[in-house]
Amino acid sequence: MSYQELDPIRLLIYFLAMKKTKVVVLLVAFGAAGCGQGEDPALLARVGEAQITVAMLQSFEARLPAGEGQEDHRANLQTLVDRELLVQEARERGLEHDPQVLKYLEQREVKELSNHMMRRQVIERVSVTEEQIQQAYSRGGWNRQVVTEEIFVADEAKARQAETQVTRGVRFEAVGGQYAVDRVFKLPVKAAQQFVYSPHDAPRAVVEAVMKLPIGGVTPPIFVRDGYVIARVAEHRPVSLEVVREKIHKTLHRQQQNELKDAYLIHLKQELNIQEHAQGMELAMAVLTGKVEELSSEQRQVPVYTYGDRQVSVEEVLEVALPARDEWPAVTKQYLVGELTNSLFPRATMAQDARRKGVDQQEGFRQWRQRELGDLMIARLRAQEIEKIAVEEADLQAYYEERKQNYRAPAVARVQEVLLEDPEQAHALARQVAGGAELGTFAARTLRANTDEGVLMVNGLQGPLFGEEWVKAVMNVPLGTVQGPLKSKGGYSVFKVLERQPESYFGLDQQTVRRAVTREVKEGKERQVFNGFVEELRRRRAAQVRIFEDHLKALAPAKEAIGV
Repeated sequence: MSYQELDPIRLLIYFLAMKKTKVVVLLVAFGAAGCGQGEDPALLARVGEAQITVAMLQSFEARLPAGEGQEDHRANLQTLVDRELLVQEARERGLEHDPQVLKYLEQREVKELSNHMMRRQVIERVSVTEEQIQQAYSRGGWNRQVVTEEIFVADEAKARQAETQVTRGVRFEAVGGQYAVDRVFKLPVKAAQQFVYSPHDAPRAVVEAVMKLPIGGVTPPIFVRDGYVIARVAEHRPVSLEVVREKIHKTLHRQQQNELKDAYLIHLKQELNIQEHAQGMELAMAVLTGKVEELSSEQRQVPVYTYGDRQVSVEEVLEVALPARDEWPAVTKQYLVGELTNSLFPRATMAQDARRKGVDQQEGFRQWRQRELGDLMIARLRAQEIEKIAVEEADLQAYYEERKQNYRAPAVARVQEVLLEDPEQAHALARQVAGGAELGTFAARTLRANTDEGVLMVNGLQGPLFGEEWVKAVMNVPLGTVQGPLKSKGGYSVFKVLERQPESYFGLDQQTVRRAVTREVKEGKERQVFNGFVEELRRRRAAQVRIFEDHLKALAPAKEAIGV
């Protein structure tokens, strides 16, 4: 993880998590910890010339996620002390003027200022009424949902192969068993997955396609993020207003917000008079089209656009466009401008509007900026301390073996089943089979859709689809023995397991697994190294720290002792 990716609140707690017993010892070990007689009761600690007050501690605790120890005042004060020690160390190393720190600070300022204007000019003006919700429900298709079974495939070639199998009449479950992969690791999951969609859900391409299909209808491969989806409609469900009220409200809120935002941005474009500069645009396009591999530092600062008293340089344009270029149908100026219009200009122009209105001169923003600068200096300091960390093969093997269960494929069973709605009929069927009748001869009576003579593939993760107890039974009963009736989703099941494959494991030879394990091992080593650096810093700068114990104890509610 690069240092600029750490957000402020995460940075405060990410690598500072020491054992709680150590916190007690270290706070007491800061030799000047005393009663603070004659000091302001709101003062909790001094770190050199810097002060940490009750208000600062309360502000920090208010920003912590729920359940993350907001009332553990002593440990939270330790974090603020550590932070100030790190900031002072970073300043002594000159990181306050580090070019990367200042670059990322500017980016965060733009984001904060634009967010401020987005709240003030757009979000606070949105109002969704009950009447609008009622109208959307009655006219917008919100009174129904679609249940799908989906095969996710990582690449287009495999998606086309799966589509061919489905069109040839191969059962959808069998195709899923052959082609479906996990959406995160892209590893085989051997089964289709179930989803439930309302009309305005995402991904839009999938939702729009399945909403038009009848039960049993199958989509062609649909491109989604990181792969392709083939979806089959399993069910259309009627839905009451109360079930989807919150979704409707969110959708209407988002629609109003987008309309207000578009109007605001059009107004800013006219007011700020955005101008394009031919030289800068030519340089940017030369890099994007591959005509030029590298630009000089002077060329990278040539403006592509100016607005107000600001400019967008070639370097800024390329930072946005290069990662997005592979997604464009063609590398043209049209697609570049479209990318900048969607991702760069809204934030940049709203930030400029905030500056025009003096938001960046307000005391609250000045305090925010100082915190951000401190966080970025700490992150840069951390990057310097961990840059030489190496991950060995033995580290990966040890980590993988300890957490092998995280990289397993579920057990899979081939099941012959008859699902009936009436429990008495199911019991009667079970008696007939026990008397010598073949279960398969009753397959035409099953309520389970899309099976071949009542045979289907089931994996151990499909409890939500078939019922947890039924799937658990399928994975554990003896092979070839008739079971049931057992309650399943949609009725009562009489079944037998024809064959079963046990769960299997994906090893480090799988690149997705290796990358995940490498990342976890590296982050663990980084935590260890940086925590060691913080401990050393505490010892080296102990004389600069003074804790006012009586002021800290006066805070309530709080844990009187930690690590006990």
